[in-house]
Amino acid sequence: MNDADEEILTQAAHWCLRLQDDTCTPDERLEFQQWIQTDPRHAFEYAKMLEVWELSDQLPDERDKSKKRKATTLPCSFEEFQRNLAQRS
Repeated sequence: MNDADEEILTQAAHWCLRLQDDTCTPDERLEFQQWIQTDPRHAFEYAKMLEVWELSDQLPDERDKSKKRKATTLPCSFEEFQRNLAQRS
């Protein structure tokens, strides 16, 4: 991944979080619309961020300490994650 791709990914993550926030202003929403229309890669990366956001709902509730996983343990294999992601497309 080059620096430009990394920057787009960072921006997409920012917008994914910002648009979910109740304090997001109409001006920010307009800025997002302009950003997403500037480059097709923006829409693609933003869509991928939304998929990750939706998948995160499937993670266990970390407030339940008895079920808390170790930081090195994944909820599923990478291959299983990819299959789940592909099924949502």
